Amino acid sequence: MQINPLLLDDALDQVLGAALAPERWNSVLERICEATGSFGAHILPLRGKFSPGVPATPSLSEAFEAYFREGWHLQDIRFGCVPHVLRKGVAIEHDISSEDDFRRSSYYNDFLGRFGFRYSAMIGFTTGDTLLSLGLQRTMRDMPFDREEERILTRMRSRLSLAADIMRGISFERLDGMSDAFDMANTPCAFYDRHGRVTRLNKLCESLLDQDIRLVQGELTSRWVEEGVALRGHIKAVVHSVAIADKLASTPVRLSRPGKRPLIVRAQRLRGMPAEIFSHSIAVATVTNLEDRPVPAGKILQILFALTAQEAVVAIQLARGLNHKEIAEALDLGYETVRTHTKSIMAKTDTKRQSEIAALLSGIRLS
Repeated sequence: MQINPLLLDDALDQVLGAALAPERWNSVLERICEATGSFGAHILPLRGKFSPGVPATPSLSEAFEAYFREGWHLQDIRFGCVPHVLRKGVAIEHDISSEDDFRRSSYYNDFLGRFGFRYSAMIGFTTGDTLLSLGLQRTMRDMPFDREEERILTRMRSRLSLAADIMRGISFERLDGMSDAFDMANTPCAFYDRHGRVTRLNKLCESLLDQDIRLVQGELTSRWVEEGVALRGHIKAVVHSVAIADKLASTPVRLSRPGKRPLIVRAQRLRGMPAEIFSHSIAVATVTNLEDRPVPAGKILQILFALTAQEAVVAIQLARGLNHKEIAEALDLGYETVRTHTKSIMAKTDTKRQSEIAALLSGIRLS
């Protein structure tokens, strides 16, 4: 047996400290590795999507970079451990793979084999409705985890769950403060978990809900399908991607409201929270109510963006949420003329969508 119970118990005594100071997780994981005869350790959710940046020892950094970059997280054979973890709390490599798998599987040969890895143990623990795993990684030169070691590893679960619950509680407290701050700043907002589900709306955001803008099964959406799809894509890009590299993540979404100016929704990831896999929420979407924002006069738009007089008038209508047909009827212009003006406006304002025009014009100071 490669596990030293005394060293492991000492390492686990440090887990609660890491819950209060998340920057200590790497150090604690390294001590757990030393106690269990492991080359590296990491913490991952066993269900749902997740992003790079999970707690892990530096010894796994190169492998994790390839894991996400090459898409191995989408075909990780070890996620087959879930039934075993649910049943007995811990899964070891031979619960999910055979010697034949080691010889034939591309996961073991093309990915793990490249870094000299082979055997693992996954210790399951929960926080809220999230099932997490502390994964221990051994190399090809090491002995695999055996059943005696499995029984010892099972005893780690209660302390891991307690630490995860503490971190989740801390994130709740921070979220309360952020929600109140957005209310004080007169900014409607919605918070999202790593699955892209709404975890909380502040009071101002709740006040905007009606038959057109709704909260349905944890999703803020619009009665217009295309707008709901656009918002879902925007949130997904923010939660699951490297946001700066994904156009959807940086593109605000327009939500229509007949008889009123539209809402503009922009989401971004939350920073400064505990490690995100422990956190209640990892992203926030702010909502700009254009009813509260005056649209600049046409003359101002002509000066700022070199618009023609007609383009300035069309830009104002676009910012108010009217579509091309409505603008054509309101201004007694041809539909194609309005489209041509819109293309010119986008070129001059460096925007790509009507929601971006509305957001840009609503942010212009009038004094």
